[in-house]
Amino acid sequence: MINNVYTVESVLAGHPDKVCDQLCDTILDSFIEYDKNANVTVECLGTGNTLFLGGEVASNMDIDIISSVLKKYHDIGYTENLEIINRIHRESSQTNSPIKNGEAGDQGVMYGYACEEENYNYLPTGVFLVNRIAEEIDRLKKYNKNMLPDGKVQLTINEDGKIDTLVICVQHKPEISIEKLQADIMKHLKIVIPEIGHAKKTYFNYHSKFYQGGFSIDAGLSGRKIVADTYGGLIPNGGGSFSGKDPYRLDRSGAYMARFIAKNLVANEFCKECLVSLAYVFGNPHPVMINVKSDQQALDRQLLNFIKTNFDLRPPAIVERLNLYNFHYTQTATYGHFCNSKYPWEQIIKL
Repeated sequence: MINNVYTVESVLAGHPDKVCDQLCDTILDSFIEYDKNANVTVECLGTGNTLFLGGEVASNMDIDIISSVLKKYHDIGYTENLEIINRIHRESSQTNSPIKNGEAGDQGVMYGYACEEENYNYLPTGVFLVNRIAEEIDRLKKYNKNMLPDGKVQLTINEDGKIDTLVICVQHKPEISIEKLQADIMKHLKIVIPEIGHAKKTYFNYHSKFYQGGFSIDAGLSGRKIVADTYGGLIPNGGGSFSGKDPYRLDRSGAYMARFIAKNLVANEFCKECLVSLAYVFGNPHPVMINVKSDQQALDRQLLNFIKTNFDLRPPAIVERLNLYNFHYTQTATYGHFCNSKYPWEQIIKL
């Protein structure tokens, strides 16, 4: 299903879009930590020193949203204060009632994918590695005070499945030379991710000085990195953002369930590659479409029947099976939603 040669990207935690994703999931976590019945769907836009919050919440809890958001913003590494314009309002019964009845609260399409790359959490090599690289750069940032929050990583995989081109762009203090910064980062990466040593070409802050970052230089918008959050554009994408949405929002939980099914079919050796597609319609508890495509085309009909028999795809059943209301979502807003094997939808079960 995937070309041998491809390019994927990830971003650091301080990238403006990722900051917005983390802030949205911080709001989500603040509600569901104290109210397991909370329904939340929020978005945010950051530009300059201003942050706009919007969306809907249905909860009896009174949460200090602004304090939670500012704390997370500073934890990411930004020191300035933000003017926060909060326009989050109570969710309409028009969308909330179907959710309370166990039905889909919106229409949408979701995809889940897995392949037999067991060492890379059953993901394409590049998808897993580009997120690991971003994560390790952020980890190094905690000790290297010359590094600042913003940055991006891009990876091209060649026909041999090795890294052909590595592109790293990291915000930094003016007093550190790019050569010194590159040496520090590459030394760390080569130790923790040996595959880096196979890269034929590396571009580091290529033809650019990166002193300013975050909202001061680039507007951030939640949900805009949904392609990087999932499979890097290598397979179809449903398009609905994940961050800021509670577990009953099928853009999120439906995609998690599709991944759970695909990964477990591959991990249990039903097939070597699997794409699961789901579609829902507003007010219906069951998907209006379930489809599976694998490397064993002759078995796809059997796999489809197996999915229908063994997986309950109603929204409440997904939430219960994956235990989605007992989870902190802010951690998923960086380095991909499918790269951490400890997430509940990444667990391997015996089929």
